[in-house]
Amino acid sequence: MYAQEKVADEPLVLLAYNCKIVGESSQGETVDEAMDSHALEMYKILMEADKLRLDILKHMIDILTPLQAVELLVALKKLPLCLHEWSKRRDIQMGITQLLNTQISSTSGPPEPEP
Repeated sequence: MYAQEKVADEPLVLLAYNCKIVGESSQGETVDEAMDSHALEMYKILMEADKLRLDILKHMIDILTPLQAVELLVALKKLPLCLHEWSKRRDIQMGITQLLNTQISSTSGPPEPEP
């Protein structure tokens, strides 16, 4: 059975469904075991995905000329940085950053005394 098939673990779903109160379980050890198993399978999937990503990159580098390979590596390094900057600008344009900052400051710490 592949790791992807084990992630959607039916016993975990049934344990969650049978809980009467969110966060509470009369079967604590069973839940812990199911969650540990789930975490291990997720880890395996991430390792497989990372290995696949590196294998593909190595094969691409072999196909490209040295200059093309350098340009590809620079572009791959630059892409996440550009996406991050673009998303920050978009958040500011949409007013999301101000909304999030307002919600964070209003929920953190003790309430301010009224004058």
